[in-house]
Amino acid sequence: MVLNPGESTTVAVAFSMHAGMDGPHDFRLHLSTNDPAEPDREIVILSNWTQ
Repeated sequence: MVLNPGESTTVAVAFSMHAGMDGPHDFRLHLSTNDPAEPDREIVILSNWTQ
């Protein structure tokens, strides 16, 4: 997907956890950009899973 300056989009992310994985987690999503100052944009998703 290519976005022009001023455009935006929504990124949907699904997580699948299994028994015993409850507790705090952080997930990192890397977005490639054509910005020479920031070619890789990292988005951190923090969660606290409970059963």
